[in-house]
Amino acid sequence: MSNSLRLIIGIVLGAFIFLLALYVVPSIRFISAITKHPSIGNGEITQLTLLVVSLILAYYLSGKNLSSYGFKLIGFEFMLKPILISVLSVILFFVMMNIMMAITGLKPDELGGSGLDKSILNFLITVALFASICEEIFYRGLIYSFLEPFKKHRFRFFKSYISLPVTVCALMFGLGHLCLLGSMSYVIVISIVVSATLLGFIAGYYREKTGSLLPAIAAHITFNIVAFGIPTIMTSIK
Repeated sequence: MSNSLRLIIGIVLGAFIFLLALYVVPSIRFISAITKHPSIGNGEITQLTLLVVSLILAYYLSGKNLSSYGFKLIGFEFMLKPILISVLSVILFFVMMNIMMAITGLKPDELGGSGLDKSILNFLITVALFASICEEIFYRGLIYSFLEPFKKHRFRFFKSYISLPVTVCALMFGLGHLCLLGSMSYVIVISIVVSATLLGFIAGYYREKTGSLLPAIAAHITFNIVAFGIPTIMTSIK
């Protein structure tokens, strides 16, 4: 397989699986009936689809060697830096969002739903843990590993090098959040797309650096928890 063809297949495959999980699978009759359960929605079905399809394809494409797709254990010390950077990126996200609200004149209650109306326990299970794990296995597990032969193509960012697979996965992850348009203000959707892309670069960089999905998952979980915690704390203070 030529390099250019592999790149195209990787991007198209990722987009196809994402759209399948987002729109097609939740609309299947017996599955849509399941989403009527108060604890299960289309989001959970989408994440589960990404997880199952990613695991099946990773198992097949890796020749039953899932460690090459990031499924390997590493020490906790390798997760500390991505966790810290994720915390800082969330703070940057809220600063950016407040600047955009100041420019546009929007108020927080005009931004639209964001999924933060979930209970704390429900959020921790469905978003912070389940969604983070599923998305990382899909983006930094399946898609990144398929595109890994391109990691020699990279650009310098300060003292680090960011590879093409990391960049492609980060952009796909960020742009995937455009599906939120229609459910909330375009202002917050743009903010989420930008912050998710940033998270994608962080997760992808440490996935590549360590060869494991664990730092990427840790960064993703941290980002989601802190992003939920900041407005919750601010609301309680008011």
